Amino acid sequence: MVEQVAAEYLVQRPELLRRLDHARDLPLTMIVAPAGAGKTVLLQQWAATEPDLDMAWIDIEPEDDDPMRFSRRLISALSAIRARIGGLAPMSALGAGGLGGPFLDHLATELASFPETVIVLDDLHHLANPTLLADIGRLVAAIPPNVHLVIATRSDPPIAWSRLRLRNRMHELRQLDLAMTRDESAELLARITRRDIGAGAVDAIASRTEGWAAGLQLAGLTLKFQGESDEFVEELSGSDRLIAEYLTEEVLDALSESTRTLLLRMSALDVMTAELVDHVLQRTDAQQLFERLEHESMFLVAIDPQRTRVRFHQLFRDLLRYRLRAEDAAEEQRLLVAAADFHLAHGELTPAVEYLLRAREWGRALDAIMTRGSDVFERGEMHTVIRWITSVPDHARADRLDVQLELGILVGMQGEIVLAVDAFRRVANDPRATTGERAAADAWMSATVQWSTSPEETLRAAERALGRLAADSIETPDLMGLTTPELLRTLATGSAGRSHFLLGDLGEAEAWLEQGLATEGVAYPPYRVGLLGSLALLHAWSGRVVDAELLAGEAIDTAMAASLVAHPVIADAYLAQALVAHEQGRPEAAAHPLRNGVISAEANHRSQLSWIARYEAALVAGLEGRFEDALELTELVPHGTDGGTGRSTPTPAPAGGPAPAVRDRLVAARMNALRRSGHAEQALHLHSTDRRGLGTASSIALEAVAASLTLGRVDAAKALLGDTADRFRAEQPRAAVQRLLLRGWTAALEGTRPAALEFVDAALARAEPEGLVAPFLESDAVVLDLVAELEPMRGGLAATIVALDGRRSPARANATLAEPLTDRELEILGHLPDHSTTAELASLCFVSINTIKTHTAHIYRKLGVTGRSAAIARARELGLLAPLSRADHLRA
Repeated sequence: MVEQVAAEYLVQRPELLRRLDHARDLPLTMIVAPAGAGKTVLLQQWAATEPDLDMAWIDIEPEDDDPMRFSRRLISALSAIRARIGGLAPMSALGAGGLGGPFLDHLATELASFPETVIVLDDLHHLANPTLLADIGRLVAAIPPNVHLVIATRSDPPIAWSRLRLRNRMHELRQLDLAMTRDESAELLARITRRDIGAGAVDAIASRTEGWAAGLQLAGLTLKFQGESDEFVEELSGSDRLIAEYLTEEVLDALSESTRTLLLRMSALDVMTAELVDHVLQRTDAQQLFERLEHESMFLVAIDPQRTRVRFHQLFRDLLRYRLRAEDAAEEQRLLVAAADFHLAHGELTPAVEYLLRAREWGRALDAIMTRGSDVFERGEMHTVIRWITSVPDHARADRLDVQLELGILVGMQGEIVLAVDAFRRVANDPRATTGERAAADAWMSATVQWSTSPEETLRAAERALGRLAADSIETPDLMGLTTPELLRTLATGSAGRSHFLLGDLGEAEAWLEQGLATEGVAYPPYRVGLLGSLALLHAWSGRVVDAELLAGEAIDTAMAASLVAHPVIADAYLAQALVAHEQGRPEAAAHPLRNGVISAEANHRSQLSWIARYEAALVAGLEGRFEDALELTELVPHGTDGGTGRSTPTPAPAGGPAPAVRDRLVAARMNALRRSGHAEQALHLHSTDRRGLGTASSIALEAVAASLTLGRVDAAKALLGDTADRFRAEQPRAAVQRLLLRGWTAALEGTRPAALEFVDAALARAEPEGLVAPFLESDAVVLDLVAELEPMRGGLAATIVALDGRRSPARANATLAEPLTDRELEILGHLPDHSTTAELASLCFVSINTIKTHTAHIYRKLGVTGRSAAIARARELGLLAPLSRADHLRA
């Protein structure tokens, strides 16, 4: 909501207003200047000159650093515009993960139906959360042309705007632009003092303050109360902050003792209402008091048009609080406690806790958090509750096991797993802990499985939790409604399933996940979404893509119905969809869910899902023939280097290492890329030196067989196939299809073509119900020739495989270019039609933004075009991209 300032003190600034107005065609306007430079006042004046312009204004507060709170305020402001428009559906509900991830796509779609709209984010410097700031950067990239974002801040946010600057797509106003001219300074001084100020004094004050609006206002107040003097003008010097403090003290000293005392006592309060001030200061005239202070320009600004909520200017308030604390610290604490009591009585937890923390009333603050904090959690504002708890000194919460548990749950949800596990272990090992508290600690410790490099430990924690929960009449602590016995059983059961999956025990994993879906706690939507997604990913992992696609779809539908589309728990479902698309030989269809899966997994640093996303990106790269990229993506050395050679990987590897099952798949994918790029000997060497032993996993064993066949070592391949038959059962049907293909390949090399055709025909029959294409395309030319021979009789899946055979692909079109595109450039070209931003392309392709820009420039040059749209059209014309479908034409 726009802060209201007394109109009599406003100085119109037509040139700045004109610049703001002309910038409306751009995505972003940035106003960066120090406190008191007049940023908010300028925007208020602009809003007043454009009464018909729809404007969503958010006056950002420190509490908005919680991503969910900020996002909710943004949606509320936009919903108010939609309500004024009428005739349009309400804004979509917000997911529990805040503004990040896929929800931005939905938001951009809805904004496109708005009339011209301006979103103002005033005082952005209050935000420090890197995830939230990154989301704001993505919001700017996603908003449609009818929406303009204005950011006012004291300092530049750590958001990369270089792309917008280079394209002249943002307008910037800075301190020098906002400095008041000599004439504007004279007008402002005259308005405040209500008399003409001598030209010499105006010149000196304007020069000393360098047009700083707050300095001019403070100087005007000093002149108003003390009169004009050469001594005052001469002493007006120093930094902005020093000027503010000096002049403010001059103003305070000029006030009556009663008014000064009143201002000091009021300064203890943040947002003030008449009812609050009357209660805390034991008055009955607070509303009249507000009006008098505003008329006297005592740095009081209203937060709403009705002037029912007000606050002091921050610089003025800070000085008043400093003076109050120095003169009467006990009175300050009494005022803070009284304000907290008022808000608690009115059911307003957030301001109440803030006042109690400022008053250092640690016990009362913790009691309020623990008894009412679930309301804040249910709004998704986890960051706020974590900040509250960690603001209490360790010694003041050391004996509160309930606080330790709640803090562990919250930081765990945000991906701070070391802190979470430490909190859970403290409770589980504390001799004072009850069985119910230990059960809660173990269940939530097991839930860290998707962050952990040791799924054995999370599995043991799940088993301990379920053992404790089996006791009759167990009483568990009530923590945000998440620690009932029913929910803890579902959490531990699902976590056990995920642990078995990451250990490679797929049969056990499926049984546990199915059992989790049958528990009572699965009625809680986030748990249902997560379990469905995990089961979908497990099925896709094994090649059961039909079931995987249905389960992933159900998970996403459930998430949408429960407003969880931006919740990190949906990551499994997106990754399952991406893996299904890969298995069906549709790498282009894998791009979007893979991007969403990466965003969702990284939202709270689920490192194991990030490793799975990296593996899937390697599969897509291999399917498209980009073997160098596949090799980079399957490097297991952390921190984005190859262990000392200095060659960088596309992006830094996720924190920690991959769990056993993921690691095995990464090794297998690396072996596949090595073999298919002409380095089968290296692939076989990688298998023989694998630390986990010869052919531990079926995926590695199958690639070892393929590498042996590529090298013509048929006897070695047959021995591996015979010795490892039992290993393939868990990963059906994919492993069965691969094994049949390897037997067909072996038979072909031995010269028994009828047997080879029989094996490949059996593989096609096994793969057809699931539409499995990738195992064929990832095999060898020998196998693909056998499929082509069978295709006239079989059609169906065989025809699809033949059509996707890389040797028969549009790569020929690339060869006709004077300078063919590289594999990396072809990959980036394939992503251009989906409207991804440069930053999104960089994330999707696991490279830096600068690298994407370089590749894009090369693509344009080689195609003889100057922009993205022209490049897409030219690529379709040449056959490098698929032509538009009828549905695409209709959407266009």
